Amino acid sequence: MRTFFCAVLLCLHVAANASSESTEMKRAIDTMQEVYHVSFVYDSALADVMPAGRPLPDKTLTENLNIVLGGTGIKWEIKDEYVLLFRQNKYTFSGYICQDNGESLINVTVYDKTTRTGTLTDEHGFFSITLPEGKHVLRVSYIGYEEVVKELDLQSDYFGTIYLKESTTALAGVEVTANLNDPLFTTQTGKVSFTPELLNTEFSLLSSPDLVKSIQNLPGVSSGTELLSGLYVHGGRNDENMFLLDGTPLYQVNHLGGLFSAFNTDVVKNVDFYKSGFPARYGGRTASVIDVRTREGDMKEYHGTFSIGLLDGRFQFEGPVIKDKTSFSFGMRRSWMDLLTTPALWIANRNFSDKNIKTRYAFHDINAKITHRFSDRNKLSLSVYSARDLFKSRVLQQFPEGYMFQKYEERDENTFHIRWGNLSVGLNWNGQLTPKLSGNVSLVYARNLAKYSFLSDESYYEQDKRVSMERMQRSNYSTIDDVGYRMEFSYRPAASHHIRLGSNYLFHLYHPQRIASQDIRETAGIADTLSSAGEGRYRGSEISFYVEDDMQLTEKLRVNAGLHYVLYRVTGATYHSLEPRLSVGYRLFDWATLKASYTEMSQFAHQLSNSYLNLPTDCWVPSTSRIRPMRSRQVAGGIYMKLPWNLSMDIEGYFRITDRMLEYDTGGNLTLPADNWEKWVRVGKGKSYGLEASLAYRHAKNVFQASYTLSWSKQKFEDFYPDWYASKFDNRHKLNLMFRHKFNNRIDAYAAWTFRSGDRATVPMQYVENPSLPGTVQPSDAAGSWVYEKPNNITLPAYHRLDVGINFRRTTKRGFERIWNISIYNAYCRMNAFYTQVERQADGSFRGKAIGLFPVIPSFSYTLKF
Repeated sequence: MRTFFCAVLLCLHVAANASSESTEMKRAIDTMQEVYHVSFVYDSALADVMPAGRPLPDKTLTENLNIVLGGTGIKWEIKDEYVLLFRQNKYTFSGYICQDNGESLINVTVYDKTTRTGTLTDEHGFFSITLPEGKHVLRVSYIGYEEVVKELDLQSDYFGTIYLKESTTALAGVEVTANLNDPLFTTQTGKVSFTPELLNTEFSLLSSPDLVKSIQNLPGVSSGTELLSGLYVHGGRNDENMFLLDGTPLYQVNHLGGLFSAFNTDVVKNVDFYKSGFPARYGGRTASVIDVRTREGDMKEYHGTFSIGLLDGRFQFEGPVIKDKTSFSFGMRRSWMDLLTTPALWIANRNFSDKNIKTRYAFHDINAKITHRFSDRNKLSLSVYSARDLFKSRVLQQFPEGYMFQKYEERDENTFHIRWGNLSVGLNWNGQLTPKLSGNVSLVYARNLAKYSFLSDESYYEQDKRVSMERMQRSNYSTIDDVGYRMEFSYRPAASHHIRLGSNYLFHLYHPQRIASQDIRETAGIADTLSSAGEGRYRGSEISFYVEDDMQLTEKLRVNAGLHYVLYRVTGATYHSLEPRLSVGYRLFDWATLKASYTEMSQFAHQLSNSYLNLPTDCWVPSTSRIRPMRSRQVAGGIYMKLPWNLSMDIEGYFRITDRMLEYDTGGNLTLPADNWEKWVRVGKGKSYGLEASLAYRHAKNVFQASYTLSWSKQKFEDFYPDWYASKFDNRHKLNLMFRHKFNNRIDAYAAWTFRSGDRATVPMQYVENPSLPGTVQPSDAAGSWVYEKPNNITLPAYHRLDVGINFRRTTKRGFERIWNISIYNAYCRMNAFYTQVERQADGSFRGKAIGLFPVIPSFSYTLKF
């Protein structure tokens, strides 16, 4: 009876599939039927399942069934001359990956050896992998941590938290056996991830690690003016980069005009940097996304880091509030330039009886976070970030009666006060809703502030009685306030399928400028006052929805497709933006992957600046009814390879166009007109394209990296020039070489050499004398005019420098680690161009002269980890 029943099922199966096309699984089954003279009985839907492998001629039937069906979720049973196939139940293993102290880890690889499938933890440390019932061997690996192998017999959905221990022997940066975050396995082009170990390995300047300067070393990224934390990614401008700190957008990310970036690397847990292939969950900027995630804090023990450098100091401390339930993390960085300048000026002022100078500059970063776990599946965190720069200057001069034939004693006082920075607060809930679904909801508030004031007071005294006074006072106040929510859900129906969807909302309150001025003239007790004020104010609402689907279509083909929609409303205008995103990865060989991506991005906030120095006088303004949103389209593609001898190579190309770029055009005036700024901006477009290549060698004691960029960056503003012209940071060639060597567990050294083609500058071609009419006198400033060929018409000398450093490590008797760092910036003292001077030649033509400011700069730092 069983034989007859199986034969009937087989006939039904053959009839149902007689007209269908042969699938790869069906071909494998047909091969085994011919070789072993058996008949297969199965539901026709099983023919669409991808086989795990192809049958081999020298294997038995049982062995080939394991080869073809292993890990596919199909069970088999041999009954006489029939092989019965039926679906296997599937269950989900989900949970969180954490350090052994409870800190969640991002981009951890969870790989099942049995089915040869895997997944990565998300930005909250959550993972979910659906597997056939039965026994599995799971390997959990992450750079810098000991690998964990877990055997699991899945008979139902299973939740668990896996803890990893930091490796005491592995050198930071050495790759683990399986890393699904490697470019060979990911879908996106242009993605680079940074761990704390990578960020704190090299010290870019003054022995202080810097996030932005680490990104500047990547191919496709131009750093702009020397030493400043500018980012010009794929031809984009500095304001086209989206910085997210735990999901909250930041506007001001630099200190001291860009000398330091506003991120304390001691509190950073992970950074994902995208320069192309943007996933649909990101929006709001057109050039790049920098997603920074900070530490939650140790749930078990107290520990921290203290570091002191040449110009700043850092402190980080974390630990449990309630053990295994509530933790805190606190980090602070502060400069002490004011502690050095104050006594120096006090000594200098004692030598000048007629002058008194007081100057102070300081900056700080504060990161604080408290996290509470209600259960293994739910946690709530509150994070606060504050970054502030402060500069004060007061110069008081006294000129006695009779000085330069003066009748009265003169006292001149000039006071300049400026402060700028960010404040952000985020309340975040993260939880697992079902074995395959997790959710995250955040309430966010962010404030960007720039404020400066200037006071000039000239007073005249006779026997300490003021007889006259002239006072000029100027103040400028600029703010952006954002409040809103971020909501996202992550659904993983299978190990090879990941769906994200969510919504973000921000209410923007822009005050680009609040300008006030007052001029007072007083003589004989009678005062004449002239006052003026101006203010610009805009309210904007930005709501976005997105859906993103990352799926593996075949064994070799993987796709990330998504759609990002934005509704933006500002006073007097409403804009809609539909932004498609597509990334495709094809596994050409086991050691090579081809990728391609297409992305569209829109930007509704613009930074107006008359310099490239990241000054607090720069202002952020919204898109309005007259100033439409900026929009970019980018195509990128490349090949990513793992080569023999621990080598890896990536080659990428890109083409990017940008519409409705803005250029601030008020001559040399740094102050933005508060009431009519729209009249002083010009609208243009840009295009950029290039090729990037990187080669890396990684070994236990040696790491070598080389990257090269060949790029073009052009723009077109018809108000300035009718055709395309090179942008200021159109660096044709860029080459970075880095070598790191570990002598032993106590000493390691590094060297980095940077080369790039020179920046661009604008120089007039000649000076034309204006004709003078008989009987008239020409004023000196109207005697002639400068004649320009086009903007950015000369290339400055090539930029290159060598940075070297060495770390001395020692473990104390208490188990604390001490690190002495000695670094040399610009080791062979190359005086690279910082700015240009225009000099007129005898024939009336002009030439630009490059001026360098920064010679060799040695520095040191001391770090204690306790």
